[in-house]
Amino acid sequence: MIHDNYADARAAFLEAAKDRSASLSEHVLAGAKGALGETLTMDVAVVGDARAPKALLIVSGEHGLEGAPGSAAQREALLRLPAPPADVKIVLAHALNPWGFSHRSRANEENIDVNRNFVDFSQPYQHSAAYDMVFPILCPEVWTDDVAERTSEQSQRIQQEHGAGFLLTGVTGGQRQQPTGTNYGGLAASWTRRTLEAVVAEHLSGCEKVGYIDWHSGFGDYGELFFLCTHPAGSGGLEEAAKWWGRDAVTNNGAAFQGADGALPNWQGMFAMALPQLLPNAEVAGSVIEFGTFSNIEVRTAIMIDRFLRFGRENRSSASHEELRARMLNGFVPRDPAWEAKIVERSLVAHRKALDGVAAW
Repeated sequence: MIHDNYADARAAFLEAAKDRSASLSEHVLAGAKGALGETLTMDVAVVGDARAPKALLIVSGEHGLEGAPGSAAQREALLRLPAPPADVKIVLAHALNPWGFSHRSRANEENIDVNRNFVDFSQPYQHSAAYDMVFPILCPEVWTDDVAERTSEQSQRIQQEHGAGFLLTGVTGGQRQQPTGTNYGGLAASWTRRTLEAVVAEHLSGCEKVGYIDWHSGFGDYGELFFLCTHPAGSGGLEEAAKWWGRDAVTNNGAAFQGADGALPNWQGMFAMALPQLLPNAEVAGSVIEFGTFSNIEVRTAIMIDRFLRFGRENRSSASHEELRARMLNGFVPRDPAWEAKIVERSLVAHRKALDGVAAW
């Protein structure tokens, strides 16, 4: 079962962790409250021996709109995964962006996309010409019925003039020049980044081998898993992940974007890309895994609605704000029992393969 609000999802996660006799800790987001006035926390559950030299890290909810299915997957892991071998522990970090989960926004309370926030802020920022082009079309001040159509037309023109990689970097690569824009990486480490880095240091710094799964939703076929593996070609991490989930699955990033002929954005600030650097003394392998929903255009429209509901000036469309909100939510968590059942079962299979892989590593 997928709980669509943060408070219920957190309660279900904690109950499952206690039933599993997991070690629990909570990290409170000070100075902020949830949509229902609730305290906001990142909760961490550890199953197995805390001193185990190998670990499987499972995280969810970097993007708040995607927190609900990721939470359900983590709860299913707690309820149904077998006990790990003596030399393996399972570390689950729940609701990395609790404000976004509770308030139903992809970004956090500062509009930071926390999965574009893991960058070296000591280095000068290179202004994104690609984002300059896409910002006006992705972030309209006025919402009309033809916004999605106009956005597609203008995106096609940019792609034709500058290439698919340029367009995708603007649309989803990450930027730090428009604080009210999409995929805003922020100007300093967010609470999520600082807290997650502390969790990694506490629970994983002594490990020799660390596998990970970072749950998201949006990319991929409806109800299927899509592996967005960020390990470089030929790396040990990629080779290990290929043993667990299959080489075809973890080398298929180019299929994420329809009509781009395999082109990819220049992503910046993703947690999955930063994790090996946070654990320099360990071997690290794993993947972002997406629960597939709808087409790129529909998911992009959902992201645009999220931004409009926070910063837009006027709704001139035939849809009410609540109807727009429902469309946004459906883009990442379809209101379909069949979809929910499929992704929960598929997540369990992915968890089992990863746990077996870490055990055999």
